[in-house]
Amino acid sequence: MTLKGRKAGFELQLADGAGIAEICVALTTLLTKLAADTPEGNVDFMLETGDRQLNEAQQAEIQQVFAQFPRFAVRSVHANVAAIAPLKSQLLAHTIHLVGGILRSGQVTEMQGDVLFVGSLHTGATLKASGSIFVMGDVAGLLIAGSNGDQDAVITGNIKSAGQIRIADTVEIIEKNDYDVNTLSYINDLHILSHGKLADLEKLRPKLFRKLEDF
Repeated sequence: MTLKGRKAGFELQLADGAGIAEICVALTTLLTKLAADTPEGNVDFMLETGDRQLNEAQQAEIQQVFAQFPRFAVRSVHANVAAIAPLKSQLLAHTIHLVGGILRSGQVTEMQGDVLFVGSLHTGATLKASGSIFVMGDVAGLLIAGSNGDQDAVITGNIKSAGQIRIADTVEIIEKNDYDVNTLSYINDLHILSHGKLADLEKLRPKLFRKLEDF
């Protein structure tokens, strides 16, 4: 580890390739020496963990070392990487998920991102996506796209036998219709759920169309 002086205290750079036990041993040695060299006054430390995000257990172990030195306190912990959970959420939101199998009445399948559905959605079952839903299977249940409020989401494919479709907060109960496998359902400029042809996707939702090209 590396210790650097700062106006507000010390910056302590932890080796991101070292194990937490090794770090704690080295940290105890360093703080013991520092306590002897600075016998008076409180000292704040800013921890830099490099390319590693410390989890709660690892942070607790380091705090236990500092607890042996009452005049020393950790004021901040900083890493050069983002937290895993937000990154995972962002990745899922930009992924097209393949969903198959049989979804029976009462079942709810919820996905973050776009969904390519190739299974069978029975009456009373629900398929929910924060992004768009591309139907290539049999659908008789409830389809919900843009479940987090994304009004740019679409539902495409054969919704002829679906019980209901929703995009964001806009709902349509499917009754007698002439929808086919190329139906494109979307929210138009008047914030009304509208239907067109799949061929219109590039014009209506160019960003989504480009994502499909890369799929």
